[in-house]
Amino acid sequence: MPYQEKLIQVDELMKKIENYGKIPDDVLKKISYKFRLEWNYTSNSMEGNSLTRSETRSVMIGNITVDGKPIKDILEIKGHDEVILNIMQAGRGELNISEKRIKDIHSGIMSEEDPAKKDMIGKWKVNNNYLYSYKNERIDFVPPAEVPERMHNLVNWVNAEKEKIDSDRGALHPAIIAFKFHTEFVSIHPFYDGNGRIGRILTNIILISYGYPPVYIKENERMAYYQYLADMQVYGGDAEPFYDFMTRLLLRSVQWQLDAIEGNEVE
Repeated sequence: MPYQEKLIQVDELMKKIENYGKIPDDVLKKISYKFRLEWNYTSNSMEGNSLTRSETRSVMIGNITVDGKPIKDILEIKGHDEVILNIMQAGRGELNISEKRIKDIHSGIMSEEDPAKKDMIGKWKVNNNYLYSYKNERIDFVPPAEVPERMHNLVNWVNAEKEKIDSDRGALHPAIIAFKFHTEFVSIHPFYDGNGRIGRILTNIILISYGYPPVYIKENERMAYYQYLADMQVYGGDAEPFYDFMTRLLLRSVQWQLDAIEGNEVE
């Protein structure tokens, strides 16, 4: 099924959710907690954070003394949770993505003991960065000198797409705006570290601002996520397989939310 058809399914389910009207507070709390936990755990563990799901839950409820784990890992989960809690509490509303907000989010989720690295938090990178693809081929990201202009253009693009939606003139679907923003952001890789987590946060900010739930990537889905991104970044592949992958994640989140509202047994 093409991703466009999946998006139709997503919006049909969203209409069902909207038709329920006001959702009971206990159900909303359950939904919010589920998405916070999955988002915190999956996104940080993808970047090497050592906390288990259970330990992540402990940090979320205020128990930040997780025995035997690096304080950096604990503080980054705590900061990440504070950032996404604010995003989810704001909920549907004005899309607010700016260069300053992106830098502020980076400051919120990063923790460093090394003074040199600490000084790089919340600032565009000053050194080249790269990683290796699933085929062990090097992916070089945008040089530091080009980052300010590329990020300025990316922020302008997402805000221009918002104006198209507001005026109902040839706009992309909000989910595709979110997924395209993600691919552009991680291709720029504007920070010294934390780019994957920031990219996933910004993607979910766009989704949440248009009323959709956040997406998260399970452990058995990581390889596909990395492969689709690398295929675009290194080999000039089509974006549609990535959009299809992300749309399936969104469909899962929407279906889970609907199941919770309807009182069906959920994970």
